[in-house]
Order: sequence, then structure tokens, then C-alpha cells
Amino acid sequence: MESELSAHKRALLKRYLRQDVPTIGALVPPVAPVERASSAHPRVPVVAIQRGGSRRPFFYLHVHWQGGATYCFTLAHKLGREQPVYLLDPYRFDDLPAPPTIETMAADYIQSLRSVQPEGPYLLGGFCGASVIAYEMAQQLRAQGQGIDLLVFVEPMAGPIELSRLSGRLVRGLGPRLGLDPGKQLDWFLRLRHLLKVVRRTKDEFTEGADRLMREWCAERGRRCSVLPPAGALRLDWLAEFAWPVSGYVPAPYQDPMTYLLASDNPDRRQLWWGKPKPGPNVEIYMVPGDNATCRTVYADELTDRLGWCISRAQNRLAASPAS
Repeated sequence: MESELSAHKRALLKRYLRQDVPTIGALVPPVAPVERASSAHPRVPVVAIQRGGSRRPFFYLHVHWQGGATYCFTLAHKLGREQPVYLLDPYRFDDLPAPPTIETMAADYIQSLRSVQPEGPYLLGGFCGASVIAYEMAQQLRAQGQGIDLLVFVEPMAGPIELSRLSGRLVRGLGPRLGLDPGKQLDWFLRLRHLLKVVRRTKDEFTEGADRLMREWCAERGRRCSVLPPAGALRLDWLAEFAWPVSGYVPAPYQDPMTYLLASDNPDRRQLWWGKPKPGPNVEIYMVPGDNATCRTVYADELTDRLGWCISRAQNRLAASPAS
């Protein structure tokens, strides 16, 4: 039954992608396999936006499961052919009973990252929800003795973080007492999250894409997609599944430099998984125009200008250091 659901989920997702915007993989010109690609983690695809060149690669994480971070082509073009750019795609957990912890996911991402660049220092960035994985990756890489010369978060958002954490604690607390295995606990978390989405009337590109997939799932089975869709339909929402491990993640303080690129049209009171971003000795904050969606569509040029500046500055700092 699980493999049946997984195959159907992949088919629906492919159909949705064809109707919307091509994936990054479909847009990248055919190239030779990434060096050491065989050692990349099978659940964390590595996509070369631009390879070769003399500089250290920039690795970027995203959560665009329904289209891809296409603005990275603009970024690569602006940085020039000497700057390699790699995407680490959303984690593939559609055939798992439940997603692994953020710590486990970060370790798997590191495996894929090191299949391209075995040793640091690293240039690392993450967009929106993927920032939490980039944050944990930086923690683990530092613990492994690897340097992080750039850790940049583009419009990191936690959404209704307290509600997610409360829902996660509730399900994790009651689940074992009720004899629910990890998969059933995830299903109940997805139900709670979906009801909160309905009550809050949340509407964005991600929720609309997931709703479309759920309607198709129900239509193909002759079932009504009610206020609370069946568990199989709810599992088509990648971001909702991703919220399950995020709801149980307790981030440790990160003491090294971090850079934030925040969209100016979003509220200032935003909270992140590790606290409110505030300027400080190791924290830089720059504003980019737009909101969570338009900063990378309408204002993609402005975003990639600032992101490219951050990458180039990190590269130049290393080149100018006495040890280089």
C-alpha cells in the first residue's frame, strides 16, 4: 500500500509540475555527472546550475518542490563562469513512514554537499524553510572541524511557529500512549496543521499547489475533498510533512557569522526557529524588495545582486587572508 501511495504521489507531482513550471532539473542543460556524485545521499539530489571555475562552490537549499529555484540561473550568470553554483533539492521522503529529524536530514545534506566539495570552508545559503536545514548543517560542519565562510538566509520564515511546535508536542506526547506508530503520528499532525490552515485562511503558492494535488487525489478515487482530506491526500503536501520534523527541532545557538536577506514587505516581528534576527557583531541584516514570493520573482534582479555580493565578498575575504 505504501509503495502504491508513493508511486501515485510521484505521478501526481510530475503532472502538477508539467502544468505549472519546469523543475530545475528540467531546465539545466545536459552536463556530465557531478564529480563524486555516487557518494551523494540518494534522498538529497545535487543539481549543478554552474560548474567548473576556480572558485569554491556556493551551495543553496530551497523548498520549491513545485517548480525550483529558477532565479539561481540569474545568480550564476551574474557571478560569472568562475563561480560554481549548486542546488541541494528538497529532501525526498515520499516513501518513508515519516520524515527523519532535522539533524538526520542535515547530515544527509552534508553527505551530498561533500560529494562535490569534500573539505571546507563552505559557502552555504538557504531560502525560506530550507534555512533551518542550512542552520543545522552549519552546526554539524563546525562540529566536524569544517569552516563556514558564508551562511546566508534568504527570507527565512517559520510560519506559525508556536502553533506548529504546540501541535508537534501534542502529537508526540499522546501518540505513543495511544499506540500510534511514527506514520500515524505524522498523519494526525498533518490533520491538525490542515485544520489550522483552514481556520487561518492561509493562501500562498505552496498551499494552493498542495490543495490542487489533494483535489486531484480525491477526484481520482471518487472521494470528496472535504475540509479534512484523507491522510493519503494530506501527504501530498511536502511542506506540511517537512513541518513535522521542524516542529520538534530545538536549535542550539550559533556563534559564528550569519547574514540575513529579508523581504521588506514582510512584517518586522517575524520569529525564526532560533529566535528573532537582530543585528550584532556576528549578524548582518540586509533588506531586499518584495515579499516571500515577489522577492525572487518580480525583484529577482535585486535579490540576486545582493546574494551575489555576499558570495563575492566571502570569496574575496579568503583570497586576501594571509593563510591563502
